[in-house]
Amino acid sequence: MKTHTIKRGFDIRLAGAPDAKLDPAVEPQRVGVAPPEFPDVRAKVVVAEGDEVKTGDVLFFDKKDPDVQFLSPATGTVSRVELGARRVPQMVEITPSGEDDFAAIETVDRENLSATERGELITKLKKAGLWPLLRQRPVGKLCKAGVLPASIYINGMDTEPLAADPAVACMGLGAELQAGVDLLRRLTDGKVYLTVHSERAVPYEFGSLEGVEVHGFSGPHPAGLVGTHISRVAPLREGQVVWCLKAQQAAILGAWVLTGNYPTMRTVAVSGTGAPSRQYYRVRQGAPLATLTGGKPVHGDYRVINGTVLSGIATSPDGFLSYGANTVTVLPSGEDKRDLFGWALPQFGKHSASRSVLSWMMPKKEYDLDARLNGGKRAIVNIGAWENVVPLDIYPTYLVRAIQAGDIEEALNLGLLEVTEEDVALCTFADPCKIEVGDIIRRGLDLYEKEA
Repeated sequence: MKTHTIKRGFDIRLAGAPDAKLDPAVEPQRVGVAPPEFPDVRAKVVVAEGDEVKTGDVLFFDKKDPDVQFLSPATGTVSRVELGARRVPQMVEITPSGEDDFAAIETVDRENLSATERGELITKLKKAGLWPLLRQRPVGKLCKAGVLPASIYINGMDTEPLAADPAVACMGLGAELQAGVDLLRRLTDGKVYLTVHSERAVPYEFGSLEGVEVHGFSGPHPAGLVGTHISRVAPLREGQVVWCLKAQQAAILGAWVLTGNYPTMRTVAVSGTGAPSRQYYRVRQGAPLATLTGGKPVHGDYRVINGTVLSGIATSPDGFLSYGANTVTVLPSGEDKRDLFGWALPQFGKHSASRSVLSWMMPKKEYDLDARLNGGKRAIVNIGAWENVVPLDIYPTYLVRAIQAGDIEEALNLGLLEVTEEDVALCTFADPCKIEVGDIIRRGLDLYEKEA
């Protein structure tokens, strides 16, 4: 195993990490799939309220590529089809009827996988509802099937605060992981990389995999992000693309290969000091978040996040588990809280990447933080706060300024294609100017796609 040590970065030490305990969640009374979760998809719903669907039936597809289909995670009745402005689909909700009755979907023969053409595999992946599990770098959107990736990265580690540990999420899924790796190897002529923590024991499910090149990473966040891995393992050359996914997502692909059915179960970590129980659950895709929070929506001064605090999406307590989420985080929102004397206090109870706050004197302490902004937005001042937490060979301050000026050529020269929102999420945390750096980066990437 090749090892890499990341020096620049910052670990946000939040209290409320999940215990390494895995239990099955209760079966939900309703499930939902939200087309807006896929911003690069123009959804066309093919079911109506009152329709009976099987697990694996098509709910909607992408108008730009009708082969990209999104399937039902349960057997039951379509109870709600919500349309927004200009009749854009917002939600497809299903009331399960009980046991799964699996619809016949596209599948592959694992024994003849090596003889199956790449184009045929991709078409089957799209029609099996699994294509959105794969993401393409650069840009960080759905993969373009006509582009051959230079390599594929399976991320077996996560250094985001309170994030699910892929080693726990993949416990007992060694056969599924291996089948997923075998499938991914047919999608590229290059290597399939597996990245793991170099300072922890490699779990059996990862250590027994064949056909992957293993790289170990250590250091502060973002040591666990695929953007960091790409920059250290094999930096992209001009015109190259790579595909990436998480280890649990590779196991989902493998479950499809082994069973021929649409995989509906996910392992999700519930974390945060506001969570009723902090542990891992095996839960159905699209289940209500209340299924994971004691059976009732979280009420009061709390923020529920589909994902992690750095890259997740805040949602209503009665919302649904998103398609790609493997963490649900519940934190105090702090909306009704005010600090007496504010910044004039010594700030022992606050956590910051700046040494102006005394948390740096207690490197082991975990903090029960809320979601307050703690100040208003200000002009961007180049004091090196962003550069200190980004290990990539870029200058994020100048990159953001180039995007805001609309100078995409300069932004490309400054490393726009090396990053997505998650790679600069720490900049937003560390920034004294309260700038949403990820939003600016996404705006630059969208402008690049439009002009390219």
